[in-house]
Amino acid sequence: MLQFETTKEQLEKLVSVFSRYSGIRPSPDRNLDQFWATAETVLRRAVVLGNIPDIFQKHLLFLGDDDLTSVAFTLFFKAEKVTVVDIDSRLLRFLETVAKKEGLPIEVFEHDFRNPLPKPQFKLYDVAFFDPSYTPEAINTWLVRAIEATLGGGSNWERKKPEFLSRKYYFMCYGYTDRETERGLKIQKIITSRRLIIQEKIRDFNRYYGAKSIGSKSDLFLLQPTPKVNIRKLDVARSQFYTGQKQAKRAAQKTSVKTELVDPLP
Repeated sequence: MLQFETTKEQLEKLVSVFSRYSGIRPSPDRNLDQFWATAETVLRRAVVLGNIPDIFQKHLLFLGDDDLTSVAFTLFFKAEKVTVVDIDSRLLRFLETVAKKEGLPIEVFEHDFRNPLPKPQFKLYDVAFFDPSYTPEAINTWLVRAIEATLGGGSNWERKKPEFLSRKYYFMCYGYTDRETERGLKIQKIITSRRLIIQEKIRDFNRYYGAKSIGSKSDLFLLQPTPKVNIRKLDVARSQFYTGQKQAKRAAQKTSVKTELVDPLP
């Protein structure tokens, strides 16, 4: 069972660090579906990760981190390697600044998740944490990237061993309201299609500033790969997946239809 009990002292320390850099922290980019999680949420995430067995020996990967969960984790816990991959160069420069001034061992790498991760650098991670855009395309893409980064090295036979797969952890955040359970079902099907298993799910684990479309909250999933995962057959999964992009595309299509219906001037 996931452990996420925090202390008042931890929260005070985290809030203090966040406050020191609030003036230079990049604002959320709606085009990238960025919504900040609360400090309490970020701390709970860090504690969950910190309680993974032998976390100090593991390679931890954040697939996007506008919430600064990597900062919270490295403030209180240690891993052999901590890497943040994000498309937002503003965020990565900010993380570099905080890591340098606070002495935190955080590496950053700029990348668009619509493209596969570079295999030489990303193939031997043990843990992946991600809070992706809440579209089916995005969920599928982030799952593929997590699998690539953790199962991308070694023989296919080795990667099917239960003792190897049981050491891989994928933490995914996803939100839907009680009136939109069909969205949850769709995501569950995507998880299954990737041959992953849901080991745990904590409802309403994450709280956000904004994100009203999901009630300003989301669930935390703990996923693990099964021997049915086949790294060789993973989709490249290059598509539009930010909700802002999808909304803009629908708006453009509606405008096009309206234009076609307007009678030409005489």
